[in-house]
Amino acid sequence: MSRCVSVLLVLVLVARLSSAQQVNNRAELKEVEKVLEELKAERRAMSDRLQAAERELKRVRDTPKVAFAVSLGGNGVVKTTTGSMDLIYKDVLTNVGGAYSDATGEFTAPIRGVYYVRFTANAPTNFPMSAVLYKNGAEVQLIAHEQPSGEGSDTASNGAALLLQAGDKLKMMLWHNTHIWDNSNHHSTFSGFLLFPLVDEPPTEFDAEAELKALQASLKQVQTDNLEVKERLESAERELKATRDVPKVAFAVSLGGNGLQEATTGRKTLIYKDVMTNIGQAYSSETGEFTAPIRGVYYVRFTANAPTNFPMSAVLYKNGAEVQLIAHEQPSGEGSDTASNGAALLLQAGDKLKMMLWHNTHIWDNSNHHSTFSGFLLFPL
Repeated sequence: MSRCVSVLLVLVLVARLSSAQQVNNRAELKEVEKVLEELKAERRAMSDRLQAAERELKRVRDTPKVAFAVSLGGNGVVKTTTGSMDLIYKDVLTNVGGAYSDATGEFTAPIRGVYYVRFTANAPTNFPMSAVLYKNGAEVQLIAHEQPSGEGSDTASNGAALLLQAGDKLKMMLWHNTHIWDNSNHHSTFSGFLLFPLVDEPPTEFDAEAELKALQASLKQVQTDNLEVKERLESAERELKATRDVPKVAFAVSLGGNGLQEATTGRKTLIYKDVMTNIGQAYSSETGEFTAPIRGVYYVRFTANAPTNFPMSAVLYKNGAEVQLIAHEQPSGEGSDTASNGAALLLQAGDKLKMMLWHNTHIWDNSNHHSTFSGFLLFPL
């Protein structure tokens, strides 16, 4: 009888142990399944972030850097009395992206987008002056045109943000019975740059079968995938951060004061004291110099105003020596005149730009900011 009881007790104990083991196995299985689902959810979230980051990074990488600045060059007047003629700007200051041809004088838009385009024309005032921007050889986009006004010289500028399709061509033309003038100091210029692309994105596809197979993968495979996705995500986000960390650089300053500045004993540096904008602190109101903080393409422009009874000048120098751009007018009697110039310039880190007043010329300003100097970073290189 006692042996039967012992056997019975052993059987009950084994049954209980077996039942407890099954419960433990089921609990462990549920715990593993929970961890697996959490890892899958983490992977999906990282995959979504990765796809978004890689799409944005692809747009950044695929957007070409486009900027050009050119001058007619030569040494004298270009004139036509037998119909309109193409203006070929031979002196190339900047041609990032290679979209401007100095053989044809045409700028060809490499992609669909919004481009900023401007030009400046200078000529003696004893004959009509013109500079006309055409798109695809037919449509007049912008014009600078002046009628004769006696002895002297005049400067006129124009510019706009234009929506261009890939392959659209821009060129400058001289109209019938007009003229334009330039020399090596770059009085008559033509420039532009891509502001932003406008490219239609194809719809993204969702592969349900591939997603289902991924969700059915083992815990070890999910962990491996998570690590790979995490590494790619961190790499993409680091590159995006570097793109976003490009310094913000923009300045706009005015001579200020209340009257003339004149140079009669040699050239002098123009110190623009009224600072309207100085994001990045690259302009110094003590020296009048703008210092490029990084290598890149910068858009720089200036405007000069003065009475017309004496020569006027405003000359942009790089590193104290090279003349980049100029606004210069000869006397033309009583009155006042305004001239401007501007271009997209490739600068190295540390390059310095400043404005100078040439010998025997003057410039004028007051608190209303007639004579200004400004610029901003377009993109780093």
